[in-house]
Amino acid sequence: MKDEITTLDGGAPHPAVADLCQQVRSGEINRRQFLRTASLLGVAAASASSFLGSTLLSPTLHAATPQAGGSLRFACAIQEIQDPMLITWIEASNLLRNSLEFLTWVDADNITHPYLAESWSPSQDLKTWTFKLRQNVKWSNGDTFNVADVQHNFERWIATGSKSVNRTAFQEIAAFEAVDDYQFRLVLKRPMLAIPEMLSAFTCAIVHRSFNNGDDWSRNPLGTGPFKLASFEVNKQATFAKRPDYWGQPALLDELRYIDMGTDISSQLAALQAGQVDVLYRISVAEVDLAKRLPNAQLLSCKSAQTVVMRMACDQKPFDDLRIRKAVVLCADNAQMLKIAYRGMGTVGEDHHVAPSHPEYFPLPKRARDVAQAKQLLAEAGFPKGIDIDLIVGNTQGRYEQDCAQILQQNCAEAGIRINLKVIPATQYWPIWDKAAFSLTYWAHRPLGVMSLELAYRSGAAWNESHYQDPAFDAALDNAMGIIDPKQRAEAMQRVEQILQEACVMVQPFWGDKFTVASKKVQGFRVHPSDFFPMDQVWLSA
Repeated sequence: MKDEITTLDGGAPHPAVADLCQQVRSGEINRRQFLRTASLLGVAAASASSFLGSTLLSPTLHAATPQAGGSLRFACAIQEIQDPMLITWIEASNLLRNSLEFLTWVDADNITHPYLAESWSPSQDLKTWTFKLRQNVKWSNGDTFNVADVQHNFERWIATGSKSVNRTAFQEIAAFEAVDDYQFRLVLKRPMLAIPEMLSAFTCAIVHRSFNNGDDWSRNPLGTGPFKLASFEVNKQATFAKRPDYWGQPALLDELRYIDMGTDISSQLAALQAGQVDVLYRISVAEVDLAKRLPNAQLLSCKSAQTVVMRMACDQKPFDDLRIRKAVVLCADNAQMLKIAYRGMGTVGEDHHVAPSHPEYFPLPKRARDVAQAKQLLAEAGFPKGIDIDLIVGNTQGRYEQDCAQILQQNCAEAGIRINLKVIPATQYWPIWDKAAFSLTYWAHRPLGVMSLELAYRSGAAWNESHYQDPAFDAALDNAMGIIDPKQRAEAMQRVEQILQEACVMVQPFWGDKFTVASKKVQGFRVHPSDFFPMDQVWLSA
């Protein structure tokens, strides 16, 4: 096996790697499942790809000979980035990642790669993870990056009273052990396979060991990344300059200019066509046709596990009654919402927040609409003449959110569920998104379904907007996260998905494809389902 598979640190592969090799040879798992799981176990992605005799590549804009220099203009919201572990939106993360880096990187094909950590290896029981750091990394102030920086970040993330979602994600860490200046161990309370992948989350950027709670990173932007923050104004602009002393391959561009142009994407497309900007952060499904018609631009798209959930707070009336929640779910026509609100550009959801593209997904039997049963449940709950409920929508990602809600409104009316749709500005939605009894929330793509489940549905989780609590669900999720074998893990996820689906916490209509657009002169820009856009090897052609 050593002759066939090379680990990141050159050591012996985890014992499960041999089984994975046999399974992919026999066709029990596919190549993508093999690559994803092997990379988590510390196998070099290049070695795993070589073993398979192929690689997985994502769509990219590129040309043969990169040209250095130039300034690229990126239309993107400029949000506050005071404390990197507390950011809640990926736009802010994309600014940060030009200067701050992560221990790991998950590419557009969901393969985990080394970043500031050059290798990792788990114990056989997945409860002890040993990471080795790169030894040539320098902070922008000249300090040497080492294990003290990493330990400082973990301590902040999981500290008692930490407001970061990382506290939920990494709550199973029992101990952080600094082995030496460039090596550390994570000792876990239970087995977890996804640790390397979880460290790539947008809230896991590594800050300097001098950064403390209450500091504003934008005022002292120390980083290890290829660019350094040069100027920053919330809701206006941010500029990053190339670091000539970067530890890795130098950036090709001299400068990145992020420009906040507001939320009107049609105006952003007009600016792109006029040559005022070079890349848009994202367009919605409503602008796809317009983007296709622009002569000097190229539309980029990919499959994604981004979604919207119309979730019900399980501790607020009338949704504290399972019969009411189930009646709403039974009325919903998810396929209709995908077809009309998102023009069919995605995959139908199944009301359990795990996508077919997730490696641990287990296909459950399709649930049919049943208006008659919904009426019966309403009567049993004491509402034989129907019920009036409010649904709050913020259109945070575009008008398609409201379109989904209106279709649900029509669906539910058939059973006597009268939905009063309350559309409010996005700026008013986010302060109440996790407090409203019934509201529609956008959830970004995550490479693993369990990452969303940990944040949104585990008892007491930081972003548990439905206030759902079920020890059986928590235990089933724990079990699934500790299984290496892709087939066995998917089988364990059957129970997780079933519990959540039967709890009728949400209507989760579809998984939407991702779209963005760039000028044809932009080269090396890769679309990513998480909207993570590394800019160091992007360049501009003449």
